[in-house]
Amino acid sequence: MKLLVIGGSGLVGTNVSDRGAARGVDVVGTYRSNETADTSIRLDKTDASAVRDVVREVDPDAVVDTAAFHSVDACETDRERAWAVNVRGTRNAAVAANDAGAQFVYLSTDYVFSGDPDAAPFAASDPVSPVNYYAQSKYCGEQAAKLADRATVLRTSVVYGLERPNFVTWLLGELRAGNAVDIVDDQISTPTYAPDLAEACVEAVERDLTGVYHAAGPASMSRYEFSTVLADVFDLDESLVRPTTTAEFGQEAPRPEDGSLDSTRLYDAVDARLREPTDAFGAMRERS
Repeated sequence: MKLLVIGGSGLVGTNVSDRGAARGVDVVGTYRSNETADTSIRLDKTDASAVRDVVREVDPDAVVDTAAFHSVDACETDRERAWAVNVRGTRNAAVAANDAGAQFVYLSTDYVFSGDPDAAPFAASDPVSPVNYYAQSKYCGEQAAKLADRATVLRTSVVYGLERPNFVTWLLGELRAGNAVDIVDDQISTPTYAPDLAEACVEAVERDLTGVYHAAGPASMSRYEFSTVLADVFDLDESLVRPTTTAEFGQEAPRPEDGSLDSTRLYDAVDARLREPTDAFGAMRERS
């Protein structure tokens, strides 16, 4: 089996490439600006003709699209870029994959939901209600993904790992430097370890799963609790992690109060298991 990973230089893309290779899959990765050991083709997915040419050249069995404009606050002010990447770019990739007869896998987000604590955790079949422009663009990207006959949407949440910069690598750096950090305690999610997400993603391709699935960790927790667990597992000073509220922290874009995802449907369909942060952080500490 051959897999084309668009956005292969990012955190999720790197892990998809690694896990695919470990499972004997022939993986080809693309990058937009920063070439890595896991990527060999430069590609801007907003360029429809370039996407079409790359997919034709690689001729994959499946295309996994992990490339996105992820900056939630920046999406509020640069809506043109958010739409170009997260919607038109996704459409380009979905159409090219479909023309090649390939499965198309699109990574989406828990932010497509309202965040109403009374409604959480959210199942894949629950109605969406995006609370910011990033989420709106990602949900529209989901609709674009479905232009492919064999489309798979994997919604995930707070993805973390060691391979590329993310919230956890930033927090480890701050705590190791002895810096106090203010972390919101009123935003709940289901944090997801990137290697586990990648394993589930590759298995979903192997099993030819289509439709919408949630692919997130099993534990619902606040960003503050998540941060204290990290400090504890890495034997760092938990007192440096100070709770604050979303209102006090001040963010450009609104966030869901509780965007926890129920991933039961995916868990029932694949053998891969997504770990709770305590276990994932333990694995990270062994590697670092």
